[in-house]
Amino acid sequence: MIYKYLSEIKYRIFFSLLAWSFIMLNCYFFKEALLYVFIKLSLNQNYTNLLYFITTDVTEVFIVYIHLSYFVANQIIILFLGYQFFVFLSTGLYPFEYSYFKTIFVTITFCWISFIFIFNTFIFPASWFFFLEFQKFLSIQNLTFYFEAKLNEYITFYKSVYYLFNTIFYITIIFFAFLDLFKANLLILNKFRKTFYFFFFCFATFVTPPDVIYQLLTSICMVIIYELITIYIIFISELLKIK
Repeated sequence: MIYKYLSEIKYRIFFSLLAWSFIMLNCYFFKEALLYVFIKLSLNQNYTNLLYFITTDVTEVFIVYIHLSYFVANQIIILFLGYQFFVFLSTGLYPFEYSYFKTIFVTITFCWISFIFIFNTFIFPASWFFFLEFQKFLSIQNLTFYFEAKLNEYITFYKSVYYLFNTIFYITIIFFAFLDLFKANLLILNKFRKTFYFFFFCFATFVTPPDVIYQLLTSICMVIIYELITIYIIFISELLKIK
């Protein structure tokens, strides 16, 4: 019996790798359109004279295409792996368990798509234009500042901001998903506050790019979310006592 399960796992892994390869190839085939979509997020009439990219390596554009295709393929395959995992477990679940996990999977998918839309529509353009304000043409006596973006650094910046906000987004969802559990263990949250802080910093070190600034920003945001959730739980508890 266990051989059948191992065989199914093997085939699902094989099909997942095959799906990832096809996604990667398709992304590379449409690499110019894909790159334009990513660059279009930063287009603004007020910065037309500032927005151009330089390359200092003959292979840089090719490397950017590879990194971009790899990044998009990895994001898409996560949902595919989640679906494969759900289908694999579904045969051994009771109807109410199947319905529960199906709701979770659909909710996560919806939240992920919503996050992508919000991030590309509002968050990343706002981040780009915020930092671009510091790179505008300035003349201070004889010192001149002029911004010249490298293509690979632009993609690196996009991925860094994406991972940062994606981590914060899902940490927030996890906190609210287990809100009832946290309500019952408010004392534990207070007692192990330092342990949670240490976990947040370790987690940020693993999930963010090797940049101290992004690691600190991610850690601080998770700490703020943690404290806000704690305050919210205390407020609800006191409100229920009054009632």
